[in-house]
Amino acid sequence: MKFPKFNISRKSYQIITLVLTVALLGTGFYAYDVTRQKQEYDVFLQNQYQRAFRDLISNIENIRVNLDKADATGSTVQSNTFMSSIWRQSYSASENLGQLPITHSSLSNTAKYLTQVGDYCYVLSRQNAANKEIDDKQIDQLKKLGSYATNILDDLHKLEVDMESGSLKFGNTKGKVQQLMSKASESTADLSFGKIEKRFTDYPNMIYDGPFSDLKIEGKPKMDMGADINLDQAKEAATKFVGKDNVGKIVEYSSGKGLIKTFGLEIIPKDNDRSKSINMDVTKKGGKVLWMLNPRTVSTEKLTQEQAVEKGKKFLADHGYPNLVDTYYMKDYNTTMITYIGVEENGTLVYPDLMKVKIALDTGEIVGFDANQYLMAHHKREIPKPKITEEQAKAKVNKRLKIERIKLAIIPLPADREQLCYEFKAKNDSSDFFVYINAENGNEENVLKIIYQDNGTLTQ
Repeated sequence: MKFPKFNISRKSYQIITLVLTVALLGTGFYAYDVTRQKQEYDVFLQNQYQRAFRDLISNIENIRVNLDKADATGSTVQSNTFMSSIWRQSYSASENLGQLPITHSSLSNTAKYLTQVGDYCYVLSRQNAANKEIDDKQIDQLKKLGSYATNILDDLHKLEVDMESGSLKFGNTKGKVQQLMSKASESTADLSFGKIEKRFTDYPNMIYDGPFSDLKIEGKPKMDMGADINLDQAKEAATKFVGKDNVGKIVEYSSGKGLIKTFGLEIIPKDNDRSKSINMDVTKKGGKVLWMLNPRTVSTEKLTQEQAVEKGKKFLADHGYPNLVDTYYMKDYNTTMITYIGVEENGTLVYPDLMKVKIALDTGEIVGFDANQYLMAHHKREIPKPKITEEQAKAKVNKRLKIERIKLAIIPLPADREQLCYEFKAKNDSSDFFVYINAENGNEENVLKIIYQDNGTLTQ
């Protein structure tokens, strides 16, 4: 068979070649663009999966803590708050769980647990709303549900470590996720209660560095700040605060216009290396340091926590804050952030008067400072005498708790109020709590769970 011969001019050949080349390049660019878009979409999906995964962990952690607190409370009002919170968190957890790229069968046990704990706590919240206390049988059920939450969290945290190291990507290691997720909560109790009809979004605040440290005070500062100062006086206050050896020159980089007006200062070291500059806000009234941050690297840890606490106390006393006591701390990168609160002469704790001091554990130098809440809340107080006795307050504490110590404490309440309470440090099984009983009427105002970690003590 003979193929026909085509006589193509040189010019036509060049045109055909050009067209084919353009087509080939176009195909290549199209393929590249499709690949790039796919990669971007994969990254987007992976970020969405990771967000849902971390939110799921947060939901279940809140469920577990509120289950523990429900066991510690002796107030139907507080119990209702905890039950409602668990109900909301379980709904949110179910939504986040549903966003993970895992088959329904692999998630069925965990999904079943979240539905049951939410439904059960919804029923108990309605019971509390009718001023009916949770009975012992229901408490036992809550303890079981809490143990299941602990089991689920153990597996989720293992996955979280793999995710942060990069060894887990949900699309690529689906089998491993399915295996662990299906293992958790496989023996949940057989409860049957009504289904949730509404979703809620007002989730509880998490408190990470001491009771009531998330307090937000509205309006004007309660503390008498003093007279107006100028920029030069603010620079003098900054120099005194960090020491002359740390100061080359000071420049103003901003002007704070919040509830407390400030001069924003950059303290540049003597070698002019601005990467080592200390940043600070000094109040325009009274010249008080509102906050300070020294970014220096702390490479070694030589001081104990007790030594750091004393360093912080001395620093505060030297700068006009003598009546403070340490409460909670968090260690990180060879530093420790310590929360100090006010204390009256009679030993009454004043939680609204809160300061945070960050201390380098190599030399004891103060490398961070936050007095915002103290300056907003501190004022001369007339501490009232309790209207109920310690024994009367003790009778209001849940009988399942073993009380270890009792103190008087001023705590913040909503609407910028303060209340004198008896603070009971108590234990239930392996958990520790703070229970706050109103010293005027005996109402239970709050319950906080103490969380012990290797790098610090927290409350929730």
